[in-house]
Amino acid sequence: AAIFVTNDPDEQKPGTRLSGNLAEDQNPDWSFLDGRTKAYIETRSLYLIPHSITVSSWSENGQLYVGCRACDTKYWPKNVVGDPNIRIKIDGKIYKRRAVRLSDEERDAIIKSDKPMPGMGLFRIDPR
Repeated sequence: AAIFVTNDPDEQKPGTRLSGNLAEDQNPDWSFLDGRTKAYIETRSLYLIPHSITVSSWSENGQLYVGCRACDTKYWPKNVVGDPNIRIKIDGKIYKRRAVRLSDEERDAIIKSDKPMPGMGLFRIDPR
């Protein structure tokens, strides 16, 4: 078995395995989120090494979302393609989830903007 040292991300600096405990309630309604909330996502790299980053998350109609600017230039969305099972840390609690990248049409229906959003990705964070 591999041993990973926890190293949470710090703003622009990525980390490895997220520190902390799993939330007792793994299926919250996310109503405790107030607007955009800083969160941390842990993905698995091609080499199965945990890769964690800081993201902006929010809840809409009980569904959790994570945005990704310049998404195609980042590692974590590529990791999600290989393994959509993630861990997300919000308010010090870790939730086991599944990240689903939405199409541009689905994104535009959720993020209503008067400006074009090239490179903007949107992930729906579902239960596993």
